Amino acid sequence: MKILHIVQSLDPAWGGIARVVPMLASRLAGAGDDCRIATLAGGRYGSAPAVPGVEVLAFEAPDASRLGRSPGFDARANELVRDADVVHLHGLWTGQNWSAGRTARKLGRPYVMTPHSMMMPWAWHFRRWKKLLAGWVFEHRNLRGAACLHALAEGEAQAIRALGFNDRIVTLPNGLELAEFEHPPSSAELESRYPRWSGKRLLLVLGRISPQKGIFAGMKACFDLFVAAKDWHLVIAGPDPMGMRPAIEAAVGRKGAADRVTFTGMLQRDEVRAILSRASLLLQPSRSEGLSMSILEALASGLPVLISTACNMPEVEARGAGRVVAPNQRDIASALRELLSLPDEAFRRMGEAARALAREKYDWSVVVPGYREMYRSISARR
Repeated sequence: MKILHIVQSLDPAWGGIARVVPMLASRLAGAGDDCRIATLAGGRYGSAPAVPGVEVLAFEAPDASRLGRSPGFDARANELVRDADVVHLHGLWTGQNWSAGRTARKLGRPYVMTPHSMMMPWAWHFRRWKKLLAGWVFEHRNLRGAACLHALAEGEAQAIRALGFNDRIVTLPNGLELAEFEHPPSSAELESRYPRWSGKRLLLVLGRISPQKGIFAGMKACFDLFVAAKDWHLVIAGPDPMGMRPAIEAAVGRKGAADRVTFTGMLQRDEVRAILSRASLLLQPSRSEGLSMSILEALASGLPVLISTACNMPEVEARGAGRVVAPNQRDIASALRELLSLPDEAFRRMGEAARALAREKYDWSVVVPGYREMYRSISARR
């Protein structure tokens, strides 16, 4: 089967979508499907890496185009869509979706849309008027005309269903390569770069610095506990696409906690694996998620997690791999207070449960058959 994946960027700085789409396409190719990825490159879209077994087509887009309109992509949209059995649109509010959705309907090609959390309540209403305009112009029509909408978790499926555009919804999670986290690199180089970590347990926040990730409530909860939790150090690792880091660093300074917090900026893949193996707890109090790759990678690393209900992973607490709380300062602080006082043995048990959960539910070998069945079913209905 020929599957065309369309995504705005594959640059790692763009977060989870840019990481998961190449893995999915490569795994599908390994299972016998013919996959292409059409993406943007240059300027804020970065560069597109090679993907094993997959043809990656990178199109230049003018930096001034916030939607990511690309004349090169538009010129080839007919050819690319016509040559595919199924088109898979990743994310919303993009110029590529505008072109590809219109073209797919014109040519009678079925397409799937994966919002990647962008139809969750907080994200749907963030910058609402811009999204309403894009919706009226093209995206609402795309959502109604999709062969199915793909949710990453049941919580996201409920949010999509509530918006009423399309009741053809398939729920399949993101996947990851569990073997990648079984033998992580040493954290020695990171330790030498950040000597303040020596002898400390690390509370890790991993991902983009943005309001969506609940960074403000998480930081305030940590401030509540810094006096008592002397042996813990907070690490905030990830890019700062919205320029929020200076304000957060200033707040840390005002609290007199500058020596208790490290901002690493964006880490390379080996550094991510190393810090996940070095940390004692992942904190992700997001206000809106589909299914976070940072959380999946923490689970695969055997790292206990404290996440919000908006992360759509109730199984974390049910399986004993961590805690799930509302994304507000009070509940985050209460859960942190409990977790940070636990003995090492409790963290070890949670880590084992985390790794077992990742192995049973999120390894690509478990996940990919569901994707292949979704594509086959859509193609057969055409």
